[in-house]
Amino acid sequence: MTTTRPVAAVADRVLLLAAPDLAGLLAALDGVDPDSPPERPAYRGRGPRLGVVDPTPKRLDAARRLVLKGNPVRKRGDLWFSPRPLLAGDAGVVFIFPGLEACFEPRVDDVAEHFGLPVPEISTTTVGRHGAAVMAVGRLLDAAVRRVGIRPAAVVGHSVGEWAAMISGGIVSGAAFDAMVAHADLDALRVPGVEFAVLGCSPERARPVLAGRPEVVISHENSANQTVICGPESAVADVVAQLRACGVICEPLPFRSGFHTPMLEPYLGYFRDGMPSLPMRPAVTPVWSATTAAPFPDEQTAAQALCLRHLVEPVRFRQVIGGLYATGVRVFVQLGPGQLGSLVEDTLRHDVPDADFLVVPANSAQRTGLDQLRRCAVALWVEGAEPDFSALEPPAPETVPEPGNPRGHAGLVSLGVSVPLAAEMAGFLDDMAEAVAQVLRAAGSGEQRETLEVSLRAMPYLRDHSLMRQRAGWPQDEDLRAVMPATTMVAHMIAAAERACPSRVVVALEDVRFHRWLTASPPQQVTLAVEHAGADRARVRLGDHAESTALFGTRYPPPPAPWRAGEERRPALTAAEIYRQGWMFHGPAWRGMTRTVGVSNRTITGVITTPDVPGGLLDNLGQFLGQWLVENESGRWIALPTRIARIDLYGPEPPAGAEVDCLIRVTDIDEDAVTVEGQLCRYGVPIMLVHGWVDRRFDSDERGGAVHRAPAFATLSEHHPGGWWWVAERWRTLASREFYLHRYAGLAECEEYDRLPPAKRRAWLLELIAAKDAVRGWLWDNGAGPIYPAELRVRRHIPGQVLVMGEHGLDLPDLEVAVAHHAEVGVAVVRPAGPGPRPAVEVSEPDGGVDPSGNSISNPGGLPPRSYRVRCT
Repeated sequence: MTTTRPVAAVADRVLLLAAPDLAGLLAALDGVDPDSPPERPAYRGRGPRLGVVDPTPKRLDAARRLVLKGNPVRKRGDLWFSPRPLLAGDAGVVFIFPGLEACFEPRVDDVAEHFGLPVPEISTTTVGRHGAAVMAVGRLLDAAVRRVGIRPAAVVGHSVGEWAAMISGGIVSGAAFDAMVAHADLDALRVPGVEFAVLGCSPERARPVLAGRPEVVISHENSANQTVICGPESAVADVVAQLRACGVICEPLPFRSGFHTPMLEPYLGYFRDGMPSLPMRPAVTPVWSATTAAPFPDEQTAAQALCLRHLVEPVRFRQVIGGLYATGVRVFVQLGPGQLGSLVEDTLRHDVPDADFLVVPANSAQRTGLDQLRRCAVALWVEGAEPDFSALEPPAPETVPEPGNPRGHAGLVSLGVSVPLAAEMAGFLDDMAEAVAQVLRAAGSGEQRETLEVSLRAMPYLRDHSLMRQRAGWPQDEDLRAVMPATTMVAHMIAAAERACPSRVVVALEDVRFHRWLTASPPQQVTLAVEHAGADRARVRLGDHAESTALFGTRYPPPPAPWRAGEERRPALTAAEIYRQGWMFHGPAWRGMTRTVGVSNRTITGVITTPDVPGGLLDNLGQFLGQWLVENESGRWIALPTRIARIDLYGPEPPAGAEVDCLIRVTDIDEDAVTVEGQLCRYGVPIMLVHGWVDRRFDSDERGGAVHRAPAFATLSEHHPGGWWWVAERWRTLASREFYLHRYAGLAECEEYDRLPPAKRRAWLLELIAAKDAVRGWLWDNGAGPIYPAELRVRRHIPGQVLVMGEHGLDLPDLEVAVAHHAEVGVAVVRPAGPGPRPAVEVSEPDGGVDPSGNSISNPGGLPPRSYRVRCT
């Protein structure tokens, strides 16, 4: 019996193995030395194939285990295995062109440069420009994949991607299409202002909910578990709410157009006028339409009519994928970034039992364009295609130094063009350098430090993260208490860790701790330090304000199955009301809570529109925790983060404006803290999980909450019928005391507080609060409008007397103010200045109970039960 010897090859960091059977493939794999690449494989039969990018010993061990199991491997990112390739040559390959998606982050500049192609203009500012950019990226990748030697048996597009498919298949020439677009005003393209929403269910499940709602229609039948609807915003919101109540994941999309619905019919003038000028001819490569789920007709008039139908009829992507599979298509190459490949997988796994297929993207937001093309080529080779890997190799050096005069490593590289030994030496030095770098990283080569400027100039978005509200145009920035959010600290720590390990991504943070406020005014320079603690982790510190441990990977891990919230009630407050009523201090830049979907005694669910600020998405998860406290713990709802046990990342943060589903589950709560776990999902897939998020709860009650929400109108002090104002401590901890200090004291007063001995600070603050509230109360009684506490400055005068003056333009009449304190209580009285004795006030504990004069007060709930007598003259 004759057997064919297995052979192998490594090309540009890629290992390719082929053999007639599994035993031969395992033998070839066992003989691979990553440091000594074997020859390119000569075996071309239908036997098993294996492809590995960057064949490290660890990755080769994983490959051997997978080959022993004998099952195909098609979604590991850097390793592919097929026991029986799906293809014979290119037969069965289809190119699929994406349409508009909420996240459009192509990485194609290096592809264009490598192949000498134009770099496409990437703009999503209008629907027209977004569509043109998607098509340009698809056409660029179509040209690049073909230059790598891959030819499709058919092409198909999703939504606007159908036009790119028509150009790829030869129905329309690229030049003719470009000429038509050149005469169009993409910014002026008029479309109906209706809203899309993606539903995590089949059309069959959605249709009963749509019954009786003719204004809402299905625009896309994407897969067995995804449908897109379109209609007026309020009607779509009602459908989304009804389906979410039934456990269906729903997500509004960020663009409005009405494409693929009858609602676009009145706007077809531009398309009807332009279509006859666009010559169409029979396809060179079959072009399947997602409108009819069949190939385009050859006759020009019929093809043009189908293009117009495509604009006003649903996209039937599920049906067209099923039809293509039935004709023998087994490999789907996605020519653009996005989630289109997942729709193919969902459809075939649901509709075709035991379907055997490959979906591979030619572009990805997670790596450079050429790196992803290389992986695409490996995946196709493993399934039987014959891509030209040399087309992806960098060009040879254009110049060679004089023989005998090479200098250093660069000289060896150049000399290696003609002297193989020099090339081997250069490769050896490259490998040596990388090995040394890995050892140094693993051993910990000391700290890498950088300086971060924290100021309102460098980080203007922090002005919208001011803990303290002040009068519009307030000139004293320090009184705003603009602080860096804990989540922005997280974002800076992740970024610093990835800069320190540029070939890796942070896949998790552990033991995240927040120690001190990081204020932006006055400006300060803060050190970001990264200390390596092995090959896969590093300790990161942001000054003495925060620290964490970063965990690295070569790529993001696959996400787990999403959590479910369970039964929830309708929230008492909408997301808009939470902001409008002042429950959150966040300004517009940080306001990402878009909808609060439901709440229970342990959960809250909602939708976040990703803010365009560092850490904004994670910050809004914390804001939803704030709303949960408002809905369930209204007497003690003020809370801020102190630590997070772990954050797991399953991909890069979505772009600003992207909508993300949020779910929070409360795992523990007591008087001092609340602990939760959180999930952020995009299109039903987790992109971030948070465990052990701990918020410190600050002491508050109804009055304390009112001062937080409306500081220009609310007071901590109460007005007694006897004519004086009194305030009792509402804090059990120093942290809560300082929280109220900054609500009442301006910059100069805070500096005075800091200079006091600790034993005197309590009484000082009680008297300050009582004095400011007494004066504000007197001013309100005399017709004044809103007054913030920082607009008043309290100066100590003589014992029992203070001077209260207006700050930054506030004019006050001449007032006389008396203050006193005892234990947990401060008291103040105010009168207009005039002849006669100054006002005086004193407070004490009466003997034998309450003062019969009626000038008595008692501690509010939460403080020791105690009564006080107040005398005012």
